[in-house]
Amino acid sequence: MLSIQKFENEVDRGLPASIYFFYSVEPFLLSEIIRIIKERISQISIETFESPEDIKNETLVKETSLFSQKRILIVHNFEKFKKSEKKIDWLKKITGAISSSVTLIILCNCSGKDINDEISFLKKTKNALIFNLELYERDLPAWVSYKASKHGIGFQREAVFYLIEVTGGQPGLISSEIEKISILLRKRDIDILELREILSETGEYKAFDLIEAVRKKDRIKTFKILQNIQQSDYDMILGALNWHFSNREEGDLKIYSQLFKTNLAIRQGHLCSLEMLIYKLLKD
Repeated sequence: MLSIQKFENEVDRGLPASIYFFYSVEPFLLSEIIRIIKERISQISIETFESPEDIKNETLVKETSLFSQKRILIVHNFEKFKKSEKKIDWLKKITGAISSSVTLIILCNCSGKDINDEISFLKKTKNALIFNLELYERDLPAWVSYKASKHGIGFQREAVFYLIEVTGGQPGLISSEIEKISILLRKRDIDILELREILSETGEYKAFDLIEAVRKKDRIKTFKILQNIQQSDYDMILGALNWHFSNREEGDLKIYSQLFKTNLAIRQGHLCSLEMLIYKLLKD
């Protein structure tokens, strides 16, 4: 079970713990926690704070309103405390002052290795639960199934791995594509051919046209397609190229190396990285 599903169970139980601590390097996954809370809990009960420093002792003991039995305090940007000592001092302060009618949702945009001491402290704290929201490669099929189920659709096994490949395994992009797919096709066993057709029809990117043009060594068509590619589509294009070359009988380590280097260059902000990759693929 994914961490996010475990949290949904907690929400269904009325958030009985005093503190729920979430961490991830992926901001989208933290935003999913906010989505769940806002979908399932009355807005009257929710208060949002952009920084831990905005939380004062009086905030933690203030009475609930007549319309709510519990106050849900969402605290963003826990990672902005630069020193571990400051983070732990803050945690000590709030755990000593928090009222039984308050549930604290703490969001931290960092990896677990950056907050080892804080996690250790919270593990020893009564009524505190810790959620590592990171999605590793092994978790991605479950993530696809989870998001698909939220939209009333489902995918066959090959389609699941294809979607992961063409989105570069990015949770936010997977979620976005599933939402689009659910609008076009309400089906619980979408196969890989249906998925490819749907993705091509959305018009959001030209990944499959690009692959076909590269395969045929059609330089004019290839670069014409590239002119229509927005920066937000680069991960989809690289994922589709990776899928194409991975499914050829003759694997080519040189191509995989080029794909990896291009992905790294794009993330570092280097201009024309995708164009240079396509140029090399057309030459080979």
